[in-house]
Amino acid sequence: MNIGFFERGYLPIKVVRLAADILTDYGGKLADIACGKGVLLKEVEHHGNKSVIGIDLAPDQLAISKANGMTVVRGSIFEMPFKDGKFDISVCFNTLYNFLSLSTLEPVFREMARIIRMDGKIVIDIRNNRNILLNIKYWLHMKRGKHPTISHSLEEINALMEQNGCSLAQKKAVGFNNPYIAWGYILIYEKKAR
Repeated sequence: MNIGFFERGYLPIKVVRLAADILTDYGGKLADIACGKGVLLKEVEHHGNKSVIGIDLAPDQLAISKANGMTVVRGSIFEMPFKDGKFDISVCFNTLYNFLSLSTLEPVFREMARIIRMDGKIVIDIRNNRNILLNIKYWLHMKRGKHPTISHSLEEINALMEQNGCSLAQKKAVGFNNPYIAWGYILIYEKKAR
């Protein structure tokens, strides 16, 4: 399928494919936070080296994931039903751009850090707030009354992760590798002892 950036779904599909490729380098137990229909779960499961579980709050999304054979649980991104340190990796893709303030992201990052072991990884994507075209697109999106959509600053996200004991280990541009035209970034953080 060949779709352009301004067509519906281009960026989320690109993010999932890039994330799945990156995640092939990591083994162990993986939690997909806000897994939706399980698109990433399906991609990662094909690589066969992970125990994968998804979590989402929406029953209709979970039903689709279950119908596709994925292991999922119902739960909130703010208070996940998992023990501390249960996973090696927690991931969250195509979701964080719906959080309009950093204060709502902080508890999400705290929970993602809580459920991974020491030296575990958090892998997320953000939309690049330096990309003017992307910001215009999201402004128009919200102007039309659609759900909130926003890009985030890499520096602000890094600071929030640091507050939760995680440091940036790797950054991969989505699209062009230029800070002003990259559509976003896949970010890999490592949990460190405090």
